[in-house]
Amino acid sequence: MIGIYGGTFDPVHNGHLIIATEILNITSLEKIIVMPTRTPPHKDGKVSANFEKRFEWTKTAFDGLEKIEISDFENNANPSYTIDTIRYFQNKYGKVAYIMGEDSFVNIEKWYKYEEILNLARLYVYPRYCDRSLTTTLIKRFKNHDVHFLSEMPVIQISSTVIRERAQSGLSIRGYVPEKIEKDILDFYQQIGNQKKNNDL
Repeated sequence: MIGIYGGTFDPVHNGHLIIATEILNITSLEKIIVMPTRTPPHKDGKVSANFEKRFEWTKTAFDGLEKIEISDFENNANPSYTIDTIRYFQNKYGKVAYIMGEDSFVNIEKWYKYEEILNLARLYVYPRYCDRSLTTTLIKRFKNHDVHFLSEMPVIQISSTVIRERAQSGLSIRGYVPEKIEKDILDFYQQIGNQKKNNDL
């Protein structure tokens, strides 16, 4: 079975790399396809970096890691619905696993055609700092579906939002993102931060 790891990756960071490699360590997935989203419905389509930039960063960040490939499948989707991605890769590989954070999982009932997602795919949910009781309740509710909470995973609390804010403020992001894309990410969001300051003048 292959896994699909979707997200805006705005920007991709070291937490994403840890999550993907650790899931490969503790599951029997043959590989993980990392899937940058073009237009995320749950974020009202708002991303700071365009798809091409986020795809470039993600491809560079994961380069050299075994059993991981990057896909631009969602580049032409507007908005990008998870169910469409799952259907496409199911037709190609058979049943797939979808990887998501606990903070996303507790809101899955707001996702487009979430019931079909549950019916078609295995869900691997990795822990985040949030209300665990909500997660437990949902897992019990979905007990007839293929949902797995990866309790043995470390909680990775690196945030793309914090990275953007630090970069826009001119603060270091060293250790937050892979070194090979650190300068490009810092320069990109600093430029956005400078534009915001100029607009406020």
